[in-house]
Amino acid sequence: MLVRRQESELERIRALATAWVADFRAGRSTGPTELIEVVVGADAVLSRFDQLQRAATEEVQVLDTPPYIRAEGPDTNDVEFEVLARGVTCRAIYDRAALEQAPNAVSAILRYVAAGEQARVTSELPLKLATFDRRTAFIPQSIDQGDIASAIVVHPCSLLDVLLLVFDRLWQQATPLSGPGPLPVGDADPTFEPTENDRRVLVLLASGMKDQAIARHLDWSYRTTRRRIATLMAVLGAETRFQAGLHAARAGWL
Repeated sequence: MLVRRQESELERIRALATAWVADFRAGRSTGPTELIEVVVGADAVLSRFDQLQRAATEEVQVLDTPPYIRAEGPDTNDVEFEVLARGVTCRAIYDRAALEQAPNAVSAILRYVAAGEQARVTSELPLKLATFDRRTAFIPQSIDQGDIASAIVVHPCSLLDVLLLVFDRLWQQATPLSGPGPLPVGDADPTFEPTENDRRVLVLLASGMKDQAIARHLDWSYRTTRRRIATLMAVLGAETRFQAGLHAARAGWL
């Protein structure tokens, strides 16, 4: 019952956001035109997004889901490391589809988390979104995500309020991959040299893939897979699968 109610609320919020975006695109907004700006072209979209990140002083929030302008996926946002180094809070919710579809996505997310990002994951995100200091939002011009080569920058208005509400609701429901505070250091054996298969196992573990699925993916036996996972977690001093991924990232294995 709770899950259905939450899904219904998110669908209502998404429908409202869709209607607002349609109104703004059609020029039916009642506020001044300075409330939005339209950015056209893949290069311009990437440049404006990076500019907004660099201008943030308190908080950046992101809903990350395919498709991507950068073909590699979410692993090319180097500006985030600059933002985190300045002490800006970065919170990101990742669609599991990003972990499955984008090359190197899991290892990239682990590096962001190791740098201080607060990350969560959910099964299905309703839209792509970024907000900056809760005063500016950045969304595709088409909220159905078909057109990612144009975007809308939303300044303080009721549409921004709706988009912030969308993020807050999704954040409450998403599964934490990390949280605020120092990350565990772990007790990785400095003499251990991971193989390429070890790295693949760690990435698949961090993505939430189960042991049997990992075994099928690597064409290993289930027993071999379980034994290798146990060895890696022991070497890393990790108590959970995602913690193993974090320790591996900090050790430079991913």
